[in-house]
Amino acid sequence: MGVYRLWAGMVKPSRVNWALLPGTIVAEMAYIFGCLITGGEIRRAKLMDSSTTSSRTSRHLSKNSLAEPTTEASPKLKHLGPIIAALISLIACGAGIIITHTLLGKPVIEKFITQSDTANLTERLKHLPGSTAQFWDQFSAQLTLLHNMASTWWELDWLNWRVLLFVYLTTCLTIRLAPVRRSLRATLAAVLLAAGIIALLGLAWKGFDSIIEQLWPLIIYLWSTLLFLLWVSLMIRGGIGLIAALAGKDLSTTISSHK
Repeated sequence: MGVYRLWAGMVKPSRVNWALLPGTIVAEMAYIFGCLITGGEIRRAKLMDSSTTSSRTSRHLSKNSLAEPTTEASPKLKHLGPIIAALISLIACGAGIIITHTLLGKPVIEKFITQSDTANLTERLKHLPGSTAQFWDQFSAQLTLLHNMASTWWELDWLNWRVLLFVYLTTCLTIRLAPVRRSLRATLAAVLLAAGIIALLGLAWKGFDSIIEQLWPLIIYLWSTLLFLLWVSLMIRGGIGLIAALAGKDLSTTISSHK
């Protein structure tokens, strides 16, 4: 959510939606399907807002809803329906990431894991910190992951279409795990529900541990990608703010002019 909102704050949200089109389509279609199976109503299905609005309306949308896809779908069940729809959207994006990884991800993940200390970090990050020392150790690990992610992208063979497509698709799908113009509470509840299901599967099915073990490098890669994109976005946002401050202009006015 942080990455998306930073991007949508610097350029038109509609352009961000187009840039993330594969993830936008998967998340929206899955959410619509989730509404339908709960007996909900689809009043309008529209991925992009192509309507012309005044600048005042555009600013209002950017501030409140970020002009995200304008699909209007309402689950029938008042509280459980939105959670089920959000859960299906999360599952669809997760499935898309796993399929993309299976077909295209080997060169990128191998390059990422072979970075110094990454294999060791993947083991350390499997446990939540239980003390202040462990907390700062994990904080240090996040900085190392950020450095390793930057090194990985610098060393990738970007002329290889598989590499380019894998990085693009996983970035779109991962960012689109964030809710698209729907209840944040329902999405957070869906995340907790998914975590509970995963925990129960781990307790009931011993073979599930091996599946998570195989997916763990991918999970760490996705987390590191979001960390890297968040850092780059904050640097760009801060740079724009610094230039605006030196020029004696308001940051919001500067960003609006770029839009």
